[in-house]
Amino acid sequence: MEVDKNNFEEYLPKIEESISKADFVAIDTEFTGLNLNNETKNSLFDTIEERYNKHRRSVQQFTISQIGISAFVKENERYVAHSYNMYLFPASFGPVDVRFMVQASSYEFQRRYDFDFNKYVYSGISFMNEEQEKQVKTFIKRKEITAGVERDVDENLVQDVCSEVAEWYSRAAVGDSHTVLKNDGTRKLKYNYVFENEIKNRYGDVWTSTDNDRNIVVTKITHEEKAERENKQKADSSELFNSLIGFRRVFLALVKHQKPLIGHNMLLDLLLIFDKFHKPLPAHYKDFQEEIHRIFPLIIDTKSIATHLIKKKLDLRFNSTLGGLYHVFRSAAGQNFVIHSPVIAHGEDFTIYSNETYLPHEAGYDAYMCGYCFLRMCHILTFSDVKSTEVVPCTFSRYLNEIKPFHNKINMIRASINSLDLSGSSKEPQRPLVFVQSKTASFQLSAYKLAKEFSKFGTVDIKLQSKSRALVATGNIYCARDLVKFYKNDKRMSVHHYSKWRHSPYSKPALWTGVILSGGLCLWALWSSKKNNT
Repeated sequence: MEVDKNNFEEYLPKIEESISKADFVAIDTEFTGLNLNNETKNSLFDTIEERYNKHRRSVQQFTISQIGISAFVKENERYVAHSYNMYLFPASFGPVDVRFMVQASSYEFQRRYDFDFNKYVYSGISFMNEEQEKQVKTFIKRKEITAGVERDVDENLVQDVCSEVAEWYSRAAVGDSHTVLKNDGTRKLKYNYVFENEIKNRYGDVWTSTDNDRNIVVTKITHEEKAERENKQKADSSELFNSLIGFRRVFLALVKHQKPLIGHNMLLDLLLIFDKFHKPLPAHYKDFQEEIHRIFPLIIDTKSIATHLIKKKLDLRFNSTLGGLYHVFRSAAGQNFVIHSPVIAHGEDFTIYSNETYLPHEAGYDAYMCGYCFLRMCHILTFSDVKSTEVVPCTFSRYLNEIKPFHNKINMIRASINSLDLSGSSKEPQRPLVFVQSKTASFQLSAYKLAKEFSKFGTVDIKLQSKSRALVATGNIYCARDLVKFYKNDKRMSVHHYSKWRHSPYSKPALWTGVILSGGLCLWALWSSKKNNT
């Protein structure tokens, strides 16, 4: 189901119902950029805090252009997917006027998959986070919208409308009404709010309203009647406010129901969702980790599960990309790899994806694929080591129990560890390091040349310590082992497994300092002992 600002209010109750009934909710986002600059690119040397700060800097500058939500509801022993594809565009109102960057490569990528940029800009659902919501509430409450601040409307049109009201007001009787600004279909709801407040503030005994066609109607009333209406009227202008916070209302439904949240390689998705719909990302990873775990207690990354299944070397041949997983698990071999695999279908009202058209990198479709693969992998993990005679249709609670090792484990791309744990400390072993040292003064190390030469053994990142020393971070133990073995007798450079005590530039000075201090203490003790004896 495709949702934009024109039908969002109509479909919001259905979206909330889908979330409330779901066993789990799969998500996916598309965004306007990935890396802010070269300094924010991923590195195998990155610690969790370093990676978080890199992503934080990027997320603060980019925004979400499309989000997909696929709620999987158990109905009659099958999982029915309620998939929503939603274009988003940041709200602009009063003090909230979001500025964001666009990365050309990201737009080129989206264009390749027929992303509708017109729909994104013209029909994107508004959104804001909690901090921006508070700013708008204060702005509306204080009526600063008409207090001489800069307004995103045609001021000449405001003056023309007020002049028309003044002419009508001079001859109108109490009870008379007049339509002053007919809706041409392009005017935003917030503009009506500006005009209505301007008219009410300029003319004492009038009341404004919006008819069914969104035209502004001015009615002349008595001073007493106006005071009575104002006393009864709520000050929050809920229709305007709800239209501005937009998708944040869906986010709040996700937080309220706290269903298991599923994504694929989802660290950046989580950071974007947090920053754009919840609160600005905190300065430190620990604060983010605690808060994201509070609002979403159970998050599962299908990338982590897929990586584990690849290591198990199943007969199913697949890679860990979402598209690669889906094609394999969608095949007859994938569905029947373990008997009694769960039946997965699209809901009756969700027909866009039911014709089996492959729509990669459309957020709603990616969210559906993620949920689909998640169920297939849950079933395989639960029963792959069980005799076929003992395999039975499975409850979702059992699936969750079987995949406990993957609860809140989020995949880390090209970092010092493979994954982080949102529910506690991430105590994974560090990726293996290799130490390189040139054997002759004539052979000077170059990060570019080393990376080019070593990359044939696997994924590597280079950190030069000097022209003769370098540290190499490798993607896995096999790459490190092969590098050490291959360059064992190399005449240009020595390559060894990294040892902090042997190869750290700070270890030897620290060691000699310790030797000198301990030696000095020993000499002082001997001297004191000899002195006392004499």
